[in-house]
Amino acid sequence: MTNRVRPTKRFRRRPRRKGAIVVLAALLMVLMVAMLAFSIDSGYIASCRTDIQRSVDAGAFAGAGVLAEGIVVADQAAREYTRYNRVGNSEIENGLIDVEFGQWDDASRSFTPNADEPSAVRVLAREGNQPFFFGRVFGHNTFDISAEAIATYRPRDIMVVLDYSASMNDDSELRHIGKLGRRAIEQNLFQIYRELGSPTFGTMQWQPVSVPSRNNAVIKATLGLDKIPYPYPSGSWDDYINYVKSSNYLSSAGYRNKYGYLTLVNYWLERKPRYSQTPDLWQTSEQPITAVKDAVQVFLSYMQAVETLDQVGLSVYTAPNGGGKLEVPLTRDYQQIEDVSRQRQAGHYDNFTNISAGLREARLELEKKGRAGALRMIVLMTDGIANRPSNPTVAKREVLKEARLAADSKFPVVTISLGAGADKALMQQVADITGGVHFNIPGGQSVAAYEEDLKEVFKQIADDRPLRLVH
Repeated sequence: MTNRVRPTKRFRRRPRRKGAIVVLAALLMVLMVAMLAFSIDSGYIASCRTDIQRSVDAGAFAGAGVLAEGIVVADQAAREYTRYNRVGNSEIENGLIDVEFGQWDDASRSFTPNADEPSAVRVLAREGNQPFFFGRVFGHNTFDISAEAIATYRPRDIMVVLDYSASMNDDSELRHIGKLGRRAIEQNLFQIYRELGSPTFGTMQWQPVSVPSRNNAVIKATLGLDKIPYPYPSGSWDDYINYVKSSNYLSSAGYRNKYGYLTLVNYWLERKPRYSQTPDLWQTSEQPITAVKDAVQVFLSYMQAVETLDQVGLSVYTAPNGGGKLEVPLTRDYQQIEDVSRQRQAGHYDNFTNISAGLREARLELEKKGRAGALRMIVLMTDGIANRPSNPTVAKREVLKEARLAADSKFPVVTISLGAGADKALMQQVADITGGVHFNIPGGQSVAAYEEDLKEVFKQIADDRPLRLVH
């Protein structure tokens, strides 16, 4: 058998195409450079947009933060902070910044210019002629960008809790001569007498005089009071005479057994302070409650100056039942708050100090009627030591219990302790527990001095509004 070998088939090599990969590489390089150039320029544009947005955000926040000081100050602050942040390598020119003032409506998400009662600031900035790195190759040398931001106040629901215990007229009484001086006390008592209408009873004079008798009937006849009805619902001429005979405070001041309008007014303040007893005292300058009323007025006026949609309510302690009383529910009628606070007097309902009850009324009002989107907070003021519902130990425990409940509801409590007799440690604890702030206005100073301190504190609270960016 013969083996056959098949002839192998020869393949011809195709001729090589020299330089083909070079052309492809060149094309890819051009494409890659173009993509790189586009990426660099796009990234730079994005970076500049971030810069200018950050600038207007800062400007809007700065302007809104000082809006209460007027639109001139707010405009200056908005422009200054907008220019602080550079866009790319350049600072925004003042002429390219627009600042507007107006109102922000959450429901419609709209801004309405209104420079008369602004609560929001809109900042618009433009930046032109920012250079491209590679865009000029394609005939684009620069690009323009702009941004705007609107900042406004976050509305607040504020419950003000005021101390109307009887001690809130102590700085008008002769007992505090050693603290404030005879002249200041007696001038204040005379002012109160004038504010009561300078009433005349019998033959009494302002400056107290001695009567050479211990017999009440003789004293009344000598003073011409035996046929004069006592002017108020609670008290009597006999009770006043017995007070002058026995009061240690009058004795220390040198007025024991001395009868006159000075000691009569002091009798009303010390022994008959309630509205049910001497109902005209709310119209007078009894201290320190009048200083508190004046500070609340400043607080409300300052809030009214800048329309912020803040609501305010008022609760007081202590009420007729020994608890707290919601005097005014949350409202934007600030005048109602001022009127009611003015028409209450020291010891209006009760002589004692039930701080926890006032706090409870405030907390319950915020829980029931506080707005979900608002900052809900409490402002608590006292000049003394909690002594109700039963005794100081129980009272303090109840105050701390209420503070923890407020903290659970995320209601910060701003506390104000007024005078040397206030429980500063307790007020600090309440502020610490709730995330609030404690202000201490020390005692031992003049009424005018602590009134100014009170006004400054309430002004600071009014001005410390939370801000938010809405656009």
